[in-house]
Amino acid sequence: MNMNKTVLIVPPNDAEAMMIKTLAEKLGLPTIVSKQLHGASLDKGHDYVLAVKEGEYTQVIVIEMPGEKSEKQLRSMGVEVTIIDHHHYTGLDRAHGPDGEILKSSLEQFLAMFKITDRQIKGWGLDPLMVRGIGIQDRGYVWSLQDEGYTKSQIAKVMTYADELTAHLHNPKTEARKLQLAQAAWDRSIKWKEFYIVSTRANLQLRPRLSKIVADERGKPTPLIIVEHGRGLIYVQESPYALHLFERFGGFTFGLDRNWGHKNEPGGVKINLRDVKKAINTVRHDSSL
Repeated sequence: MNMNKTVLIVPPNDAEAMMIKTLAEKLGLPTIVSKQLHGASLDKGHDYVLAVKEGEYTQVIVIEMPGEKSEKQLRSMGVEVTIIDHHHYTGLDRAHGPDGEILKSSLEQFLAMFKITDRQIKGWGLDPLMVRGIGIQDRGYVWSLQDEGYTKSQIAKVMTYADELTAHLHNPKTEARKLQLAQAAWDRSIKWKEFYIVSTRANLQLRPRLSKIVADERGKPTPLIIVEHGRGLIYVQESPYALHLFERFGGFTFGLDRNWGHKNEPGGVKINLRDVKKAINTVRHDSSL
């Protein structure tokens, strides 16, 4: 790989992406930083094809920014396009490799692609356990860290590190209030079958804050149905029904295909709690899940 002719395109919208950006800088890898938040796409927000052309790059590594139109354009220009991702999107499976195996997190794939060693990471002034932990927790949250042998104190450090990496995404003046709203939403949750249904009408990114609260309070994977009315999002977490919901409604999956989400876009199909419950009941009736 010619590092001078290779460019990374990454949206630093979570801890994993921020860590990849940091490692790319340490490697001296040219980087195009997208300002898009979750749902980032190579097809919107910026003319990435033009940027690659102007930079005279011959290889592009795209982190979690599906954009088949732009990818096709880049390939037609003779540019080698490498996709690093581990999610399902509507009509697009990027959660599995050629053999059908579930892919590891994007950070873990990036570390493997560049054969980054613990010695290198230490030489850059970083802690390998924390760096790799960011990738592991993105793959399967704290439960994957447990499976990989991280201790309780190490897991706490990884989660604190993740918060530090994403501090730029949160306004400290309002974050305390958002955490209060997330706690209040959890406190009024309703049990339905094995799920806790948690909702908010505030324009609040409830899911990541709620996940941390539930992990701290329950200490084990907990099936959740999360409804963010203000943002038009609905999620099902820690559930074997996630992939079935994706196949039924589209949207996206994450966390080893045990988590599903759907955003109700203007003019698009609207999925509500009743739809999700009905779909889960149908699967339960038709299968052994």
